[in-house]
Amino acid sequence: MVHFYELTARYDARQSFYGKAHVIDHGNGKLELQSYNTIVAEIDNGRLIYDKLGEYSMTTNRHIREFIKQFKTV
Repeated sequence: MVHFYELTARYDARQSFYGKAHVIDHGNGKLELQSYNTIVAEIDNGRLIYDKLGEYSMTTNRHIREFIKQFKTV
């Protein structure tokens, strides 16, 4: 079952991303980051599969860095 929830700001200086970044949890260890309406990063079982860091706006890059800090373990 897929779960969709807002990315919280734990490591970023901002208190919130104001609903602009979401995590899609596929329930099998695969997590995707959706910034605005675009999938910009994926982590599978703690391993970073891909990210688009540097290819988007400063705000989206903040979302990607936060996502990696929270979920990348390998």
